[in-house]
Amino acid sequence: MLDELLERARADENVLGVVLHGSRARGELVREGSDWDVIVVVRDARGDYEAERGDAVEAFEVTSLAELPGWMLPAIAWVTPALDKTGGLAEQLAALTTVNPATAAEPLDGYVNSYYRSAKNARLGLRLASLLDAQESVRWWLEFVFAVHGRLRPYNKWLAWELREHPLPVDVDLARLERIARSGELAEQQALFRETETLARAHGHGETIDGWEPDVAWLRG
Repeated sequence: MLDELLERARADENVLGVVLHGSRARGELVREGSDWDVIVVVRDARGDYEAERGDAVEAFEVTSLAELPGWMLPAIAWVTPALDKTGGLAEQLAALTTVNPATAAEPLDGYVNSYYRSAKNARLGLRLASLLDAQESVRWWLEFVFAVHGRLRPYNKWLAWELREHPLPVDVDLARLERIARSGELAEQQALFRETETLARAHGHGETIDGWEPDVAWLRG
């Protein structure tokens, strides 16, 4: 079915290219019944390739990959066009999935904020509030650690795969993140903060950490 779509797209002058994403594009976590997720880039959106959710080939049209919503960009990271008539789709894919490391300051601040709240709530004996804030801190931390290296945070489903296939230059201890998410253990959060502070300062984001004075020493544990 995918071959039929590609053959049709090659012959269609309105089609500029085709991008596959999802499990089948990565060749990972494919199960019986997994569909093909397809983006068809066209000159004029006419709906010729639009499909319904649940179809074996779930396709939709855009006139530019830049039209994709931000939440969908991790889906097209590390994929190559299945069809690229102009030669420009690969370059556009790379541009859309590259992050300016300067923007890592925002998720870094979000991480520290959530960790700070978790630690304060733990001190007050608010166990559930502390745990929920610890869980939120993991989301911010992941966004920071990928952004500071110029990359998009992957979907949770693809986190382990991406770290295995496209490792970051720093260690990401998934077991520790799971412990924090499960228990909110303060000692684990303190250790993560100390490592994060070192990473942040090494990449020019010390000002964000210093913005949490006079509590930085306390956050270090």
